[in-house]
Amino acid sequence: MYVAVKGGEAAIANAHRLLADRRRGDRSVPALRLDQIVEQLALGVDRVMSEGSLYDRELAALAVVQARGDMIEAIFLVRAYRTTLPRFGYTNPVDTGAMQVERRVSATYKDLPGGQVLGPTFD
Repeated sequence: MYVAVKGGEAAIANAHRLLADRRRGDRSVPALRLDQIVEQLALGVDRVMSEGSLYDRELAALAVVQARGDMIEAIFLVRAYRTTLPRFGYTNPVDTGAMQVERRVSATYKDLPGGQVLGPTFD
């Protein structure tokens, strides 16, 4: 059964304020700056940019802050932001009919159609 929730915009604003307060933490500890996150959590920032498909170190660092360090949430924030951006161009589909496989490995399926191909690898 659905029950209407009351409070509207005021409740949402209060929830955002509470989240900002929890995100900030102890006020006696200096706040993290975005340049610190970019430099000291470089692999996390790289992961957020890669999974979020948007190359912007400062934006990825801001997403990490807004997500309170939760990288998965930071990735979702970057993806959500990316959907609001205009598209500058597009590419035509590539005909893959003549493409040759160099590497096809599946950890899930042992018997792939055409078999598994290890190809050049370090592993």
